[in-house]
Amino acid sequence: MAFSFAVTDKIKTFKDLQSRCNLFPAEDENFFHEWLEDLPQLSEAEKTEVARIKKIYDYQRLDGFLLEGTINLIILSPLLKLAGFFEPPFKIRSPYGIELEITDPVETIRGFIDTLVIQEQLWILVLESKRNGIPLGAALPQLLAYMLAQPQPHGIAFGMATNGDEFMFLKLASGESPQYDNSRIFTLLSRRHELGEVLRILKRLGQVIT
Repeated sequence: MAFSFAVTDKIKTFKDLQSRCNLFPAEDENFFHEWLEDLPQLSEAEKTEVARIKKIYDYQRLDGFLLEGTINLIILSPLLKLAGFFEPPFKIRSPYGIELEITDPVETIRGFIDTLVIQEQLWILVLESKRNGIPLGAALPQLLAYMLAQPQPHGIAFGMATNGDEFMFLKLASGESPQYDNSRIFTLLSRRHELGEVLRILKRLGQVIT
């Protein structure tokens, strides 16, 4: 008999990913090179828009932590638009329900992804936003579990986790021995913020998958 559980109930740690999903970090240091190489330069208009997003975020952040929906509205949505993910050939699904089948023990893990960018039925970019103030690492096991549900048996999926203050990118390769790697953390808090770098990586991933 198969049982059904929520992702947040069954996948909470990296140990859960290893024991339930056979998912381990990649050993090849070049496995996730896309966030480091051939990043496109931003136009002056894009730099101006990034500065505007940062200004809005700082203003809304004055009163304390922002909820997930607000982070999606004032940061993620403008970034996706700037990166070109609102235009052909991409499609946006938000939220998007997933099912992940586990064989040992036999069970089905279900959950919802905040935002999914799809190109020709492939899962391209998963965004899992967490209320700021929550450590970014706490979101990664759940996000990776979602990414494992991508339909291509030997496919590649990219992800981005954010709590509003910080951003991190991930790459997952499915298959018999799935593996993943992550970027460093990018911050929005300091005056010398890195939102521009986040946009450059998003644009680069868009190039990779098309």
